[in-house]
Amino acid sequence: MTEEPRPPSPYGSPGEPPLRNPYRPPPGSRGDLRAKGWVPLHRFALWWFLLLVSVLVFYVLLTPIWLGLRAAAWAAELKSRARRE
Repeated sequence: MTEEPRPPSPYGSPGEPPLRNPYRPPPGSRGDLRAKGWVPLHRFALWWFLLLVSVLVFYVLLTPIWLGLRAAAWAAELKSRARRE
């Protein structure tokens, strides 16, 4: 009975020394893990535009609707209590 060979672990086995440079990917991978580069200007601008739109939608549109629904529920409850008495 022969044992199936296991693929080598990219992180090494217990007892093996750690990687020489912790910022480098393990063997078998490519590139430096820190090398991400700059964010392109169009993506940066898109992020801020979407953030602005979402804040405006939430605070300018949805919050007054929610407060109006709460005020309507409060008025209905007061009306219901006044009817019972």
